[in-house]
Amino acid sequence: MRTAPTRVTAAPRFLMQTLFHDLSFALRQLRKTPGLAVLAIVTLALGVGANTAIFTVIESVLLRPLPYPHSDRLLYIGPGDSTGFGATSWLNYRDIRDQSRLSESVASYSEDVGVIENQGGSESVVASKITANLIPMLGAHPLLGRTFTAAEGETGGPAAVLLSEGLWRQTFHADPAIVGKSVKVSSNLYTVVGVMPGSFHFPEQGGPDASKGAWLPLQPTAEMLKDRGYHFLNVLAALRPDVSVAQAQHELDTLASHFPVTKDGFPATFRATLYQQVLTGPVRPVLYALFAALALVLLIACANVSNLLIARCLGRQQEFAVRAALGAGRARLVRQLLSEGMVLSLLGCVVGIVFAELAMLAVRKLPPGTIPRADSIAIHWTVVLALAAIAILTTMLSSLLPALLVARANPQAALQAASRGIGSRSVSGKLSGWLVAGEVALSTLLLVGTGLLFHTLWNLQQSRLGFDTAHITTFVAMPADSAGFSSMAVSEDDGSARPSVATLTYQPVLELIRHLPGVQSAALATSPPLSGMDVGTSFEILGQAKDPKSKPGARISALSEDYARTLGTPILRGRMIDNTDTATSPFVVVINDTLARKYFAGKDPLQQRIDLGGKDTGMIKPYTIVGVLADQVDHSVGGDVQPLIMVPQQQIPPTSLFYQALLKTMISFVVKTRGAIPVAQEMRSVFHQAAPGFALDQFQTMQEAVDSNTFSQRLGLYLVGSFAGLAIAMVIAGLYGVLSQLVSYRRREIGVRMALGATRLSVAQLILRQGSILIGAGLGVGLILAFAMAHFIKSFLYQVQPLDAWTYLAVAVTLLIIGLIAALIPARRAASIQPMEALRTE
Repeated sequence: MRTAPTRVTAAPRFLMQTLFHDLSFALRQLRKTPGLAVLAIVTLALGVGANTAIFTVIESVLLRPLPYPHSDRLLYIGPGDSTGFGATSWLNYRDIRDQSRLSESVASYSEDVGVIENQGGSESVVASKITANLIPMLGAHPLLGRTFTAAEGETGGPAAVLLSEGLWRQTFHADPAIVGKSVKVSSNLYTVVGVMPGSFHFPEQGGPDASKGAWLPLQPTAEMLKDRGYHFLNVLAALRPDVSVAQAQHELDTLASHFPVTKDGFPATFRATLYQQVLTGPVRPVLYALFAALALVLLIACANVSNLLIARCLGRQQEFAVRAALGAGRARLVRQLLSEGMVLSLLGCVVGIVFAELAMLAVRKLPPGTIPRADSIAIHWTVVLALAAIAILTTMLSSLLPALLVARANPQAALQAASRGIGSRSVSGKLSGWLVAGEVALSTLLLVGTGLLFHTLWNLQQSRLGFDTAHITTFVAMPADSAGFSSMAVSEDDGSARPSVATLTYQPVLELIRHLPGVQSAALATSPPLSGMDVGTSFEILGQAKDPKSKPGARISALSEDYARTLGTPILRGRMIDNTDTATSPFVVVINDTLARKYFAGKDPLQQRIDLGGKDTGMIKPYTIVGVLADQVDHSVGGDVQPLIMVPQQQIPPTSLFYQALLKTMISFVVKTRGAIPVAQEMRSVFHQAAPGFALDQFQTMQEAVDSNTFSQRLGLYLVGSFAGLAIAMVIAGLYGVLSQLVSYRRREIGVRMALGATRLSVAQLILRQGSILIGAGLGVGLILAFAMAHFIKSFLYQVQPLDAWTYLAVAVTLLIIGLIAALIPARRAASIQPMEALRTE
């Protein structure tokens, strides 16, 4: 009865001792060949480290839940188009909130901006407006004080504000008694009711700026309560447990079918999307594409290490034959080789973690907003588990083939081969060749991707921007009483002539800027190229038949004179806005070429009149088109240009809806200098003199704006190019190793050939031919694979086809040249063999 437990515990102890002995022996064997060990470890470390880094980003950004309880049930509800990420109205939100039965809670918010005034001056901040139930729905708790009450979310409710921890510490010096004090936000006094912790930076779309902002209660205005087409709100819903997105979508479809139609006669439609997918959607395909590229690099690394181990096994065939003859079983030999591979993989993973940490440092230095949720990127336990899986995978991939070769080896044949050498026709030689060909095929995929991305970046850099970038600086100015975007309304016209901020402030500021030393010209524009500012409007062309199913739409921007001259954009027809376009002169607009081609095809748009909403927007008078400006890039370099209407800043009525959106919230200034002159300090001095209380921010040159806009494409090119370079280095090492091994094992054969009259040139050609066959086979397979997978990269390209012939030709030529260079040294070594020495040695 006592022996059974002893046998049960002895077996695991014996296995542990055997494993320990195998690993100890593996370490001793690797110490005998330190060069091979270091090369294998570094090769694996590069592949493992890069994969660990990108998996860390994917796990932190795409797989890790948002920092809210039950974030997997957090739903974003947007309009029912293909994106579903837009805004809706208060009335739609209210009806969804009151009628939804599958949601525990439905909240709303609007992304907005504001100006905080303090003793040090004015500071622009993210000032989102949220319903009172949003923070409790997200499960967040304040660091100090409380969150909003229901009364503070009612129309005309108390003026309350929540500060972020970053704003509280930096602007209010971490005042412990801040709760209950009044602060001025956009010229209105608000009572601080709480401070949210630094970990709370909702909305997530705000990026790092949200962690230094404030939150105001969303109080519906009269305009919001009467107009279902007043779309400025984002809706979030927390689903009940066990409710799927499909069930929520079905309920939304049912609710929307009972909503009133919009002013345009279209029924309301909604689309439900998991909030995390809304946040990570733009980067999801990019990260997965990088992960796929790195998986190829890891496979190449494993093939390279496998080749190194095969070469080492060929050199140890006599050792394995002797051990087998002395009674060592095949399983014992296989286990020994797997142990050696495991040691290499584990050491490679350890060094790979160091490389991954270095890569994480580089990721954290990326520009803010490049990767959503970048502050949460860190190596978690799930990454460690994935790293362990990678270690097992690399062990199997790099050690299995050498182990199987040893298991299949005939000891008697191995001992007899000691005096004859091993030719390229051996199983080991063929496997090494196949592995190199596989490396070439995978490298071809990476090189094709690199070539296509390079072509894309070249096209982007050569694409027409529609403006100059040299010596042009833009910056944003926000008035102290910045109105924000989410509470826009048409003011009642009491008959009095209200002075416009354009006339009172912006025109005098522009005159002061233009007279500064070194300034060539300056202009105001609410939506300059690549600014991210986007205010849209529908319009009607007077005298043209209306289409009840489609109403013309365009972006709208307020401009000052000198805008086209400052940016260097040509005027195609008519004239540009000038200083005579004032509130008392005929109302005019300038349109871009895209709008002219889209809505005036085959017609002259000059002197045509358009209506910008009439009483609905407060733009009572129609505007006459007096010019057509050449297209400028608006949202992205290489992207589609949207129709644009440019209105003189002095001709926007102060009672209109667009006055608040374009002139009273956030304004951009464009300054062209006579050289590379920094202008920030001079601009602050001008505003301090002529417009105190304005908050200035976002100083950048137009070249910086272009570089920032194309950063993702350049980053993708650099990363994939680095992966391809690493793969090529491995291909060179693998091909060189295989051909060197071939020369070594065919030394006797080459000596015999040369003794029988073969020339050194023919011997060199023999080795080069072997290398060319390996490169050619791998290249052919790689091009076929690239051909088959071309459609996966199509969304990343600009003005270049996935099957671009020049790219494929360049990759083929590059790999052939690299292959011949890698084969040249072994070929020269083979040609330099002395026949008598080779035969005497053998």
